[in-house]
Formats: sequence, C-alpha cells, structure tokens
Amino acid sequence: MKNSTLRNMLSFIFIFVVFFLAFFYREPITKYIVNNYIYKKNIDIPESNKYKRNYNFKYIKITDDFYPHNRQDLLNVFYTILNNGYTDFTFYCADDYKECEKDIMSITDPDDITLSSINNYVHPFNSYKTININMNNLGRISVKIKKLYSDEDIEKINNEVDRIYNALYLPSADKEYNIKRFHNYIINHTIYDKAYANNPDKNKSKSNTAYGPLFNHIALCGGYTDLMELFLEKMEIKSYKISSTNHIWNYVYLNNSWKHLDLTWDDPVTNTGEQLLKFDYFMITTNLLELKGDNEHKYEKIYYLEAN
Repeated sequence: MKNSTLRNMLSFIFIFVVFFLAFFYREPITKYIVNNYIYKKNIDIPESNKYKRNYNFKYIKITDDFYPHNRQDLLNVFYTILNNGYTDFTFYCADDYKECEKDIMSITDPDDITLSSINNYVHPFNSYKTININMNNLGRISVKIKKLYSDEDIEKINNEVDRIYNALYLPSADKEYNIKRFHNYIINHTIYDKAYANNPDKNKSKSNTAYGPLFNHIALCGGYTDLMELFLEKMEIKSYKISSTNHIWNYVYLNNSWKHLDLTWDDPVTNTGEQLLKFDYFMITTNLLELKGDNEHKYEKIYYLEAN
C-alpha cells in the first residue's frame, strides 16, 4: 500500500514538473516544434532575370545567404532580391539576430531612405515602384515588389535604345567620348518636364522613367538618369544612381575612378525657352561637385561610399 502511494506521489511530482517546465519554456518549445516540424525555414530561390547586375559595392553586396545575422547581411539580402528582379520573395532572420525586427521596422519606416537608396544600385528595369515587407514573430520576412517598368514598356524601350545605340555608338572611340554622344543625344531630344516636376504621382507622360525622354521627349531627373543608365549598361560601364532629397543623377566608374554625370543640370531650363547643351556636370569628381555648392546635389554619403 505504501509503495503504491509512493509511486502515485512520484508520478504526480513528475507530471507536475513536466507541466511546469512545459509552461515555463512554452515559447522556445513551441518555436522549436514549429520551426522544425510544422513550419520549416526553407527558402525557395528562383532564377534571376536577365537584368541582374553582377556588381558589388562598398555599401552593399550580392549574397547567397538568405538567413541574415546582422543589419549588413539584411541590406545585402534586400539588394540581392531587387538586383535579381524578384517580385515575391521570403527569407528568415537567423535565430542569433536579435535586432532583426527592430532593423526591419527601421528600414520600412516611411522617413527612412535605406531601401530607396539600395534601389539606386539595380538595373532600372529591376527597380521598384512599391515594396511591401511583412515580418511575423518567427522571423519570416515576406517581400512583395511592384516594378516601376511594365513588361510592355520594357520591350518598347529596349527596341528604341537598341536603335539609338546602333546609330550613335562608335566602337573605335573611347568610352568617355561615347558617353558624351549619348549625353548630347538625350539632352538635344528632351526638355525638362516642368508641368509634373512637383506632382510626379499624376505623371501621364512617364517623364520620371526612360519612357518619357525616348517617346515623349520630356523628362524629370529620373527620366534623364534612367535613360542614361540604360546606355551605360549597353556599354558595359559600371554605374549606379545617386539621389538627394529632390534630385537624382548617374555615378559612373570609368578609367579606374568614379565620376558624377548629371544630364538634368546639363539641360537647364531657361526663361527664354532657349535649348542649351552644357557640360558643367559631365563626368566630374565629388570634390568638383561639392565646390559648385548647390543644395540639389547634397546627398547622404553613408549610402554611396564610393563618392566619399
């Protein structure tokens, strides 16, 4: 009888301890079961599209590790997602990345320019118009991207870019001379879109993209810059875009050095309507750019380290 009572007491104590431990450690136990048996952290990595760039930069690099352990890893993941041309992608923060949720909230803040700055490094056709990011309490980050350029516009733009490129590019000339030929062509066939400069959301002329200067011969700074970027890409010249609060321009790597190239400011708006072609911002150094002293070219250097 005593042995039976003792066994019952030990069984009760054992069950009590198990329930206590299960309650006390319920979150890590639940997380372990979900992660390893119900909700495995597998990542489906699709093929990149044909507009992927194989460039690494000081600020961000291409990665094949989609389990970021820190903020820099996270930025590299976002760059790779955009650069590869994905529209939907899911990845997971590593368990040891305790600041992941905080960093996700930081870079998705409407006032934060991290993602838009990363967007400047990718091919124009892979750049986003909108990007939505959701994270659950298991570290799962889902990214949905709406591209700036439609497939129909891309096809039409590519055909026209090829036509102009074949007409203007001189294989016997050096690359800077050819850059100047495209610089001059764009400016001579484009006027600045004053009507939509302060209202880009109602931009029916698509002057904020390469479509505007190519087909409507009207452009905002985004249109000048994207079209020039497409010609730089055709010439296999490494480049990206730099943006300030209200402006954007090209940044070009040529002859082992980086130079600023701003077609918008080389196509100034005049009171008389006279069309000018200038070279004030053609392939200039950061020092020279800063000496000009205009506020439109003041940018956050933390995002564009080659320009420091």
